[in-house]
Amino acid sequence: MAPLDPFPTAPSFFEVLGSVAQSLSADRDEADNLTRCLTTLVESSRASQGVGMLQSAAGLTAVAEYGTLDEATRLAHFTLARLCLETGQAVAEAHGEGWLAATPLVGLEETFGVLAFSVADVTRPPQPFLSAMGRLVGSGLDASRRYGEMRTAAHRLERLNRLTTALTSGGDLAAVVEPFAVEMRGLFEFDRLACGFVNEGGDYVELVTHPTEETWGMGGVIPLVGSGLGHAILEGRPVLQKDILHSHRFIEDMKLLEDGIRSYVVLPLVARGKSLGVVALGSRRAEAFEEETMVRLQPLISHLALAFDNVHLMQRMRDLSITDEVTPLFNHRFFHQMLERELKFSDRYKSQVSIAFIDLDHFKPINDVHGHLRGSHALREVGFLLRTAVRETDYPARYGGDEFVIILPQTDGEAAKQLGEKFRELIEGHTFLQEEGINARIGASIGIATYPEEARTKPELIRLADKRMYEDKAERKSGR
Repeated sequence: MAPLDPFPTAPSFFEVLGSVAQSLSADRDEADNLTRCLTTLVESSRASQGVGMLQSAAGLTAVAEYGTLDEATRLAHFTLARLCLETGQAVAEAHGEGWLAATPLVGLEETFGVLAFSVADVTRPPQPFLSAMGRLVGSGLDASRRYGEMRTAAHRLERLNRLTTALTSGGDLAAVVEPFAVEMRGLFEFDRLACGFVNEGGDYVELVTHPTEETWGMGGVIPLVGSGLGHAILEGRPVLQKDILHSHRFIEDMKLLEDGIRSYVVLPLVARGKSLGVVALGSRRAEAFEEETMVRLQPLISHLALAFDNVHLMQRMRDLSITDEVTPLFNHRFFHQMLERELKFSDRYKSQVSIAFIDLDHFKPINDVHGHLRGSHALREVGFLLRTAVRETDYPARYGGDEFVIILPQTDGEAAKQLGEKFRELIEGHTFLQEEGINARIGASIGIATYPEEARTKPELIRLADKRMYEDKAERKSGR
């Protein structure tokens, strides 16, 4: 009976298989495992050199080599490996004074590659040994891949949990965007992130960006119609702009380009069958995002949509208590709360606070001729204009009727007057109710007052600004 030992003076092939089995570990990747298996096989037997190859769509790739292989020997290993894959069987061929052997690395559901090696022995390596070696190493690679997939899935789940935790860490979007952006940076490269919700009227998106000093081209409020953000929301599909230098499709694109953003991707937030907002990533590099990015991003954002929805609901509950019911501005009550706070800050830090009262001119005919509904639409447009014009530290509010007021923290009288003129020019330069074919023009009377130079109390400050606003209106009517 022929001896089982394939290499006359070497350990039995059972011992070789045992040594190879001990070199396998599920927590290593496939290439590392294959390298260790090849090393153990050669060093524990009379094999002299070998190549470990993994199979992919591109073909066989050598990921491990042992010994010094000249080009002819390496080619011989690859040729036998391809024959091995074609037949699905381990093969051995005479090679010089020894043998060249190859065995397919067979896992549970797929063949991972081939292990090929040279044997400096007159005895042909037995087929059972080669087949057992292939199944042993293949099973190890299978375990390694499945372990890697489980670990990747666990990491994704952990990241998803952290993203969800970030989204539940605060009561409104402004509080959660920074921790959310930090977690997102672990998954994607970007220079700017924006998250936003559609307002109650469904005509614009209120945005929060990261970094906080940056904007999405047009400030914190972007119209739904004509913008890339709005397009993603209205269509319920991602928007990809690979290079806005060469393709500017939306109203914010040129301003983003001026800010240094070259490409971006926008994902709609869809929860309970409704598009409630967007998540957008921007990059200073052209073509930083591809279709593959959207494929990876969309499932993640879909998983997070309910968490965003909860943030949205909490924010809406908060906003209902501080936001005007007609315009996107703060309400009368919140204005008084914030003014009291800013006056206390002014006392503590020896700074100045100004307020600007704005009363609309020629607004009454819109109500009288076109009705109160269109009058409300015009007020919303005024609110939209003011929201885009004020600084991040300012507080624009609707005081009542067609009167508006803006708190200007850390602003002296001269700077406040310049801002007041800016607000006036913005309103008077705008054509209102264009979509309804009315094309109305509205004027604005402005009153400025500054604390503590001109008024020592909140009531005095408000009365002085109101008085000056009416004086401005009288001067404008008289033509002076």
